[in-house]
Amino acid sequence: MSPTVVHVAPHPDDEALGCPGALLHLVDRGWKVVSVLVSLGFPDQWERRRAEFEEASRRARFVPVILDPPCAISLPDDLALATERVAVELPRILDEHGAAVVVSPSPHDVHHGHETVARGVQRALETFPSSIRWWMWGIWGDLPAPNVFFPFGDQAMAQMLHVLEAYAGEIERNDYRRLLSGRATTNAVLGSERVFGFGSPAASPLPYAEVLTEVRRMDGKWMAAEAHHLDEGPLSDVQFDVDLSAWVESPSVHQLVGPIREVGGKEHAG
Repeated sequence: MSPTVVHVAPHPDDEALGCPGALLHLVDRGWKVVSVLVSLGFPDQWERRRAEFEEASRRARFVPVILDPPCAISLPDDLALATERVAVELPRILDEHGAAVVVSPSPHDVHHGHETVARGVQRALETFPSSIRWWMWGIWGDLPAPNVFFPFGDQAMAQMLHVLEAYAGEIERNDYRRLLSGRATTNAVLGSERVFGFGSPAASPLPYAEVLTEVRRMDGKWMAAEAHHLDEGPLSDVQFDVDLSAWVESPSVHQLVGPIREVGGKEHAG
């Protein structure tokens, strides 16, 4: 039986932006990637965004799963209800597929929808054994303590862009291909020192990289892994000896001061 990673995306395209290189790497190594989609954006976009998600999943060789009905995670919606749904429905999916790793945005990813979904993932994993690992990525908000470094080259980037380009409607609104390549270029330089320590030499000669924060729930705490390369093995034998509970569990900045405004409707994507 293939090992399984479950990726939980707030919106269609988040699985193609959060850490697509790591997910595609796992697929190439024989893993099954179950791509769980929580929301389809604004109701007038559902048909388009469902079709784009299914095409992206086909290109990536992910197993697509969409919550039914999709959660509403726009600012006027009941975000607490959406968090509850993720917390309640995700365990069934993890059990069904025998997940060893769960991947999602961090609870501090600035976007209200991302943080809502991440809090649901956090609550779900509080009920699971410590053997399950939680990988967090950041798109809108940076990770303060990344501990996983995954370098990659031009061929992998081309594959990632091919998956992302299934989201033609989103790229038309804002060309996220530039974000994908630009962030990966930045991570290849800054990620080396952010993961392995300031003053560290470049961790890889490859031009691109992704960084993640990996934690496990151990004795009621969110314990972070020691810094390591993903290529050492997706479930490499590393120590989890840094307590990140204060960061994981603390309110995000936008929970304290209020969210960034949101533009919606037929003229704009969610």
